[in-house]
Amino acid sequence: MGQDYSYSQPSSSEVSLTWLLQEEADVYADEAQSRLNLQVPVQYVPQPDVEEGIPKTCYCGGDPVVATSYTPRYPGRRYFTCQNVDDDDCHVWKWWDVAVTEELSDIQTQLRQLKDQGNESEEKVVKLKETVCELAKKNSGVTTGFHLLCCLIGGLVIALLLMCLPGAGSKA
Repeated sequence: MGQDYSYSQPSSSEVSLTWLLQEEADVYADEAQSRLNLQVPVQYVPQPDVEEGIPKTCYCGGDPVVATSYTPRYPGRRYFTCQNVDDDDCHVWKWWDVAVTEELSDIQTQLRQLKDQGNESEEKVVKLKETVCELAKKNSGVTTGFHLLCCLIGGLVIALLLMCLPGAGSKA
């Protein structure tokens, strides 16, 4: 028990300004060297399936799962996370309600685009019908109905072809 724990401050004559500056420089050099020895964390490229809407895959390639928050701030709130979340790597994490809202917004945008394409196709069909009628009126002088029948069939074939082309009709 006879240990002496007393501490005395060095006198100003024992500590020089040069010594203090050198010690501070050594500390900064040690910090810089220790930063060089740190492992660089893996940076995953953001994936479109993870960033927008309901995540389909995680950054690590794993399957997302739905979990429930038990924190005091968000009790019972659901979120997407990765099945491999315990490996201390970078994984998907997103609130369930935010993901579903983004997904519905994307579906609404796609639906509007399809509706616009359908309207354009309907306008084309109306124009084709008008063209067929005009051609039929021009050829109404024909005694046999053969030319009229050919025009109608031709118009219908053109209308069907336009509806079957990619980007027309109700195809996505």
